Amino acid sequence: MSENQFSSSNQKEIASGLDKYKMDGHKLIWHLDRVYDWKQGKPIPPLHLDMGITTGCNMACTYCYGVIQNRSGYGTDNKNIQHMPKEIIQRTFSDAKKIGVRSIALIGEGENTLNPHLLESIEYGENIGLDLGLATNGIRIDRGKLDTYLAGLTWLRVNISAGTVDSFYRIHKVRQFERVLDNISALVARKRQSNYSCTIGLQMVVTSENHDDIIPLAKIGRKLGVDYLVVKPCSDTPDGDLEAPLEEYANFFDIFREAEAQSTDDYNVVIKWTKMGNAGWKDYPVCYGTQFLLAVSGSGNVFPCGHWFDVRSDEFIMGNLNDTPLAEIVSSERYWEVQKRVQTVDVNLGCESNCRQHYINQFLSSIKTPPDHVNFI
Repeated sequence: MSENQFSSSNQKEIASGLDKYKMDGHKLIWHLDRVYDWKQGKPIPPLHLDMGITTGCNMACTYCYGVIQNRSGYGTDNKNIQHMPKEIIQRTFSDAKKIGVRSIALIGEGENTLNPHLLESIEYGENIGLDLGLATNGIRIDRGKLDTYLAGLTWLRVNISAGTVDSFYRIHKVRQFERVLDNISALVARKRQSNYSCTIGLQMVVTSENHDDIIPLAKIGRKLGVDYLVVKPCSDTPDGDLEAPLEEYANFFDIFREAEAQSTDDYNVVIKWTKMGNAGWKDYPVCYGTQFLLAVSGSGNVFPCGHWFDVRSDEFIMGNLNDTPLAEIVSSERYWEVQKRVQTVDVNLGCESNCRQHYINQFLSSIKTPPDHVNFI
């Protein structure tokens, strides 16, 4: 299967019918007011935060940046874990709402269910009308508090990249496969029982070790009754530290199509075809997306994106929420200095592949550098 066949417009058209959540793409076209202000050169607040509230994790996934960077607090190593204090989380939620942030995903360098203030924070976010999502490995879902998750979150996504007990241990380095599935099942049952609108999904990261798990996991998701399974490529550092099989994804075409065939009216299997077919290459010269989407580490550091958590951190840190409220950080001179510095980075040589900002950057780049003859639509 050639790369051209793999990423053909016909294939994307077929896939788009399955992608009701627009995961293989972006949603900036529904925020054109903010895009217009950006195009006019106005300082804009971010639309979204990816926010960690802990630095630790009870897994040690083979594709995790924290693991390859030997951070403490991963897997069975529980040393030096920092949990963001409740008052800082809630102040940040309130600040975000005030300055125009429209959503926060509790996702970051650690497993946020480890923070003892998570459930209180979800309730707080619900009370102030904040659009919240939670990404989790599913191990520490509190079965006694299912209503708190489902009432306060717009979506809850379980990151699981294996379809069997053995492969789960090989990829995630813990023996919790059945527990995670049981917790997902409990969430789905409670959602149906009480008619909650919270979307429950699964996410799989494809590596060279687990492509045989794609179809089994797609079948598991359908059996569990979740709303979707999204299958994405592994990101990698500029030096290829994670050994992501960026050139190999085109060989998995038939597997991806068979996985998509598990979709029903109520269950979407979404393949991130765009990223699977680009071999990690970015077709735009500059990253503009960080003005719309910021990353917060579990220790409270604010960065343009998660890539800079442990790479040239001193150059790209914008502030720390423990010391400075979010509203002050995003209006500071330092914030805009860093935003300008981001635009000097070579996106193919100095950034991770298949990054969080990729789809947004494709869209913004097309606005920033329009083609000739734009009136001939």
